[in-house]
Amino acid sequence: MQNKRSLNMENIISWILRSGVVLSISVISAGLFAHIVIGAKMATLIIKAGLYILFLTPFARLVASLLMFLLEKDFIYFAITLAIIVIIVLSNILVSLRF
Repeated sequence: MQNKRSLNMENIISWILRSGVVLSISVISAGLFAHIVIGAKMATLIIKAGLYILFLTPFARLVASLLMFLLEKDFIYFAITLAIIVIIVLSNILVSLRF
């Protein structure tokens, strides 16, 4: 049972990572197309959105892992993952307040 559960967890995490990368590539490609063909200033915002999606993909993986560890009642890894998420969020808040 544990092997099936860990395999399912790996499948969900790999799906999240693949989906984030594919979505990011699609959005960045649309922005590049708009920039080259249309020359719109909005294209830079679309490209930036694609980059933000790419940056947030590993964070989405952490959130999924957090939920999976909670469901599996693996509280040590839940606490470690939660600490990593808190560190990332707090560091981003502190940087945004400073500048």
